[in-house]
Amino acid sequence: MDIARARYLVSNRGREALQALPPEFTTLSINQLASQLRKQHAPDESSALAEQVTLRARATGRLDDPASWLLTAEGLEMMTHPLVARRRGSRLAQLGLPVADLTCGLGGDLRASAAAGLETVGCDRTPATALLASANVPGASVVVADATSPPLQLANRAVVLDPSRRGPSGRRFDPAAFSPTWTAALELLECAAAGVMKAPPGIDHQHIPPAAEAEFVQVGRSMREATLWTGAGAAPGLRRAVLLRSSSALPCELDSTAPESPPECTPVSHFVFDPESCVTRAGLVRHLAHRLSASGSAVTMLDPQIAYLTGHFAAFDPLCATFEVLDIVPFSVARLKSRLRERRWRPGEVRRRAFPVEPDELQRQLGKIEGDPVALLLTTLAARRIVIVARRVYEQAEASPPER
Repeated sequence: MDIARARYLVSNRGREALQALPPEFTTLSINQLASQLRKQHAPDESSALAEQVTLRARATGRLDDPASWLLTAEGLEMMTHPLVARRRGSRLAQLGLPVADLTCGLGGDLRASAAAGLETVGCDRTPATALLASANVPGASVVVADATSPPLQLANRAVVLDPSRRGPSGRRFDPAAFSPTWTAALELLECAAAGVMKAPPGIDHQHIPPAAEAEFVQVGRSMREATLWTGAGAAPGLRRAVLLRSSSALPCELDSTAPESPPECTPVSHFVFDPESCVTRAGLVRHLAHRLSASGSAVTMLDPQIAYLTGHFAAFDPLCATFEVLDIVPFSVARLKSRLRERRWRPGEVRRRAFPVEPDELQRQLGKIEGDPVALLLTTLAARRIVIVARRVYEQAEASPPER
């Protein structure tokens, strides 16, 4: 977005024009919107307003109150999920330090920190983005600056960093190609009283410095980020899995200080447990097995390299899905299709671990099958590809399956 468009949107005239738009405009295409808006507004203004209507519609379900934001397409894609931002703001508030968000973007984390009662300063190197962030978070001070040359002292602040992982050719996975680079970002954190840095959820653990605490954060079924905490309030070397389910539910967490189950593996038993992605990313599968075993029946791994767990009795935890085993089928599409038809089962969901076939591709190969819904858990044990046919089970207290 160019600076002229941003200036119009933050002006009283631009804000009044946005507020006056009728709700039915959200159903129009951006070209239809611009055509309607040109009847009352100049072409450049019509284009700016149409873009905001379209982006706010896209943000529905992703932001708590899309109408309270001024957005750009790139900024919306990069914004922290509101549940993640609020949790981060709450943890920062416990430190009581002023916050410097050196890559504030449109202000997602900045707004959460300000809402937590913290003194907040934001930096963004793009003037138009900084202007929108200032309008999005009136309680914060936002300046145009590069993260690597912040115009303020960091020694008494908590620093928030979200290195850009997008380049001209798309998303970048090498930390050395982030902006700022991984090394430069870590050096900035070292200058601060406390630091928090967002990273991709699949970041290799070798890139996490020993002095950092690492959280692997998931919202519903979607992995959102790995978060590195340094300095005040951080526990060096700790790994934590965090599952955020809704704004009203408490986070479900598990960390590396919890006891682990023994490393022994056993064959598939009556129940199989599939850990959530945040658990596997954090390397806490055996810690979860120990927690599941607290109900009285041992829960063990099927294989040292595969995250599926098994046990004789059902156990429940928000950090895993519980399945009752109905059958085990050596894998071939023809054999599996025959068994499903014979038992009148239809694949309701397909999950895989260490298996070369994509769930959607297997569904296509199986075709339409009538019957009761079952789950297909695909995996490889002792070099043998198998399909565990199972039924998802829930705690009796749950009237319906939890939100995913």
